[in-house]
Amino acid sequence: MALQNKIKIRRAVICPDKFKGGLDSSSVAAAIKEGLTDYFSYPVNFKTVEMADGGDGSADLFGRLTGARKIDMEVCGPLGNNVPSYYMLGGMVDGKPAAFVECAKACGLAMVPEEKRNPLNTTTFGVGQLVRDALEKGARTIYIGVGGSSSNDCGCGMLQGLGFTVGLPDGVKATGGNLHLAGPVLEPEDGALLEKMRSARFIIINDVDSPLCGPSGAAYMYSPQKGADPEMVERLDRDSRDFLSRCGRTSFSRSDAFEASLLAGAGTAGGMGFAFLHFLGAGSVSGFEFFGSRLQGLDAAIAEADLVISGEGSIDSQSLRGKVVGGVCASMRKCGNVADKRLWLFCGRGTLDPAELALSSGGAKVGLYQLADIEPDMKARMKREYPLLRQLSYCAAMEMDSIL
Repeated sequence: MALQNKIKIRRAVICPDKFKGGLDSSSVAAAIKEGLTDYFSYPVNFKTVEMADGGDGSADLFGRLTGARKIDMEVCGPLGNNVPSYYMLGGMVDGKPAAFVECAKACGLAMVPEEKRNPLNTTTFGVGQLVRDALEKGARTIYIGVGGSSSNDCGCGMLQGLGFTVGLPDGVKATGGNLHLAGPVLEPEDGALLEKMRSARFIIINDVDSPLCGPSGAAYMYSPQKGADPEMVERLDRDSRDFLSRCGRTSFSRSDAFEASLLAGAGTAGGMGFAFLHFLGAGSVSGFEFFGSRLQGLDAAIAEADLVISGEGSIDSQSLRGKVVGGVCASMRKCGNVADKRLWLFCGRGTLDPAELALSSGGAKVGLYQLADIEPDMKARMKREYPLLRQLSYCAAMEMDSIL
């Protein structure tokens, strides 16, 4: 413990996202808090806020925050075989019951062995099955977390699972590989089901703000991490563009397909965001806004804090486009005294310049701390993330005092 701290931190907010493939949000926060507590020689008012961005872990967090109950199901997994899954039902949001469907529980990248990852072969069909079951059980507000997917089928599989037809032969589930055969999309013939959809409100929880197509769209930005090689990337983007000209509109559509494809979040989950926005008239909100601001009052906590701490596994160009880190920076911009605040960001590896992060946060004093600096080997690092994060946060506090 330091004998004397030169800077007094009165209030600190710790609100990291998960480190993908490693620690969950609450464990990241706990490790960082322990390191700071080890260093500071005086009591600090810590507030830790568990976060999610719509990807892995979002449904469970929704359940903890809202009192929703878990509904177990067996659905079609990303590779077409039946898999166990679940969603959350009956959680109270703004005083009203709601359901939460996490796409990663039905078409998640983590569900596909690394050697089988290929967005030409994966489907979102199981997501539609989860949403349909929630509708059948009476849900009239359904939040859909669209992060962490393995797919790039423009949500056609999800639509099939929900009861739409997408122009493919009976029994053929939509994938990125047969998207070029899909269209037009037609509403379910089941009148009772269709009425349930029309009386429901769908809101996607975004982890990115990308459009459907183009250099910053679903295929180019995200399909490589799902197993796509350069030829596949070009094919998926081309097929997505062509699908727009064939897919048509439904009674839910507020605009034509090309306009909907440009909306923020249309490119999430390999275009599943587009399917919800266009064919189901869904609204959209970022994971930070939903889990942080709306459910846990994070904006107010940030406004009162001297030190704000966030982070994720990789802090890069995507971090400022709908991720938790970007949401934290946006929240800090609203603070009148932002120049007096410190923003510390922890990650496995970061490629953004602290000056860029400072600009994004409105002028806060930014520190970017990488686990790679104390353990360059990623596999070794991931085995020891907790103690390494604790060590790194201690060093961050020591650095703060030493630069005076």
